[in-house]
Amino acid sequence: MKALMVQGHGQLAWLEAPDPQLATPASALVRPIASASCDLDRRLIAGTTPFKPPFALGHECVAEVLEVGSAVRNLRRGDLVSVPWKIACGSCAQCLVGRSSACTAVPRMACYGVPAGGHWGGLFSEQVLVPFADAMLVPLPAGLDPLAVASASDNLTDAWVAASRPLATRQDARVLVVGGTESLGVLAVQMARAAGAASVDYLDEHPLRQQLAARSGAGVDLMGRDLDRSYDLVISATRDHQALRRGLLALAPGGHCSCIGIIFDDPKIPLFDMYLRDVTFSVGACSVQQHIPKVLDLVHSGCCDPLLVEPQVVGWEDAPQALIQPLTKCIVVRERIT
Repeated sequence: MKALMVQGHGQLAWLEAPDPQLATPASALVRPIASASCDLDRRLIAGTTPFKPPFALGHECVAEVLEVGSAVRNLRRGDLVSVPWKIACGSCAQCLVGRSSACTAVPRMACYGVPAGGHWGGLFSEQVLVPFADAMLVPLPAGLDPLAVASASDNLTDAWVAASRPLATRQDARVLVVGGTESLGVLAVQMARAAGAASVDYLDEHPLRQQLAARSGAGVDLMGRDLDRSYDLVISATRDHQALRRGLLALAPGGHCSCIGIIFDDPKIPLFDMYLRDVTFSVGACSVQQHIPKVLDLVHSGCCDPLLVEPQVVGWEDAPQALIQPLTKCIVVRERIT
């Protein structure tokens, strides 16, 4: 098979790799048919992260099931499934309480597309081994467009969790989304609205993302304004230290900030100011498995439309060139074979 490999800074190529084999009776082989770029991928390709090449790229996709092990009960050949970014067993103590990102059955941060906990392959590859098929793979509802939910593996579900958890205890909430990454902020606008926010504002200097956020239902005329401290929820989808700080200072007393933009260095945050307003701050790798079914339902029912981020859809042969372009989202597609 071929795997899309990061070979060096800015260097992507399709390379021959061994065909994966069923490792255990609980495993499955899948073939990605709609693989999306995560907001982290451009930095992985550019070499601006701690993760060094070579490694297989990709941790967001919808795939078709090719083969399942003898112990797999809920899947069969031909099923379309969302493949979570994180490798997780579903049965350890952490998985059982909903923290699949901390699964203890595999190395810490074992995942697709990033060599953080070993090399597990990438979701742009022609075939992928899923070691815990029933625990990880989430079947798509009939009729759901795979392109629309290619990012349910990570970005789309991350945005839902960042919005829905704090909004579950806050009525008539005002939400501020601080953008700056390629697509996550715009997806967070949609998910905040789907989670019941009374209003959503979007802060970002990028004209295209402002347009996409406005189309998704956000107010965007914020760049030249002083933000009042009246937002019940701030979703920080930025890598910029000052933008993060501005969002934190915009929180109302008792407000919450969900930080979903990955920042590798240590930003300075206004801790004492936050203390005075009794605000909370959450940050962490999203445990997506348990939330993907809800996200698929939201898209299927029309509560949100991830395709509003205007992804560029390309064939697999064009992926190395397309993925290095400054796009909000890129989706690599293949024809089904099952």
